Amino acid sequence: MPSLSYLQAVLAYVLWGIFPLYWKLLPRENSFEIICHRIAWSLLTLVICISIVRQWKDVGAVLRDKKRLGLCCIAAFLISTNWFVFIWAVQQKYVIESSLGYFINPMFNVVLGVILFKERLHPLQWLAVAIAATGLLVMTAGNDGFPWLAVTLATSFALYAAVKKKTTLPAIAGLGMETAILLPIALAAIAYFSYASPQASNRTSTEWGLLLFGGPITTIPLVLFAAAAKKVPMAAMGMLQYIAPSLQFAFGIFLFQEVVSPQRLFGFGIVWLALVVFTGYLIASARYQKKLT
Repeated sequence: MPSLSYLQAVLAYVLWGIFPLYWKLLPRENSFEIICHRIAWSLLTLVICISIVRQWKDVGAVLRDKKRLGLCCIAAFLISTNWFVFIWAVQQKYVIESSLGYFINPMFNVVLGVILFKERLHPLQWLAVAIAATGLLVMTAGNDGFPWLAVTLATSFALYAAVKKKTTLPAIAGLGMETAILLPIALAAIAYFSYASPQASNRTSTEWGLLLFGGPITTIPLVLFAAAAKKVPMAAMGMLQYIAPSLQFAFGIFLFQEVVSPQRLFGFGIVWLALVVFTGYLIASARYQKKLT
């Protein structure tokens, strides 16, 4: 049912968009420790999901393929880096800049497609990339400096998507493999923090609950996204993906009252212009392909 698929896509992006609200509930926690708990509880949730969707054969195939297993290790490093930077940004009140990372991520994806997969871009896509780059340069010229945080988020997630494309694993099984790879490090870090951190021993039941539920809230939008991506057209997914960073930007401005300099806001405006061009091309291309079929 198309309407259900669109609803699944919207819910996935809304959940990703409200993540800052969730991590703001853990202001006393160390960002790295949060990531470790997120990995551990995500794996438990993913094991259940993999069993439900019957993707254990995919996991077994990767375990027998050293090349794909190596790619899963790289993907695990990239997604954990992305998670850590995002949670650190939320805790340090950089929600607006983190939203910029996810605004520009689609254009980083297409550039990596050219570099790694020899894909060809339409002139409008190149124009969108050039406009976005101009927006970043405008921000760099201001007193706030280069938006390293946003670029790190965009780069890590774009590289993650590129590696995932090479592994050819379903989304749920793939994330299950990645969290399993990271689990020994996560458990060792949790054990260390439990011994060395006063916060870990004085944690409230609410804080424990939030850490535990970090697994399901990581997995639920992924499951919704995977289900929607099978039926929702690529152009529609391209438009819907901006729900998440738009919500994050709104939270940063209106709820968390983060300060944005006029020059950085002007740079954001240029990036949004790039998104209009980029999304416009996706819509036009989808309509053209539909006419051919």
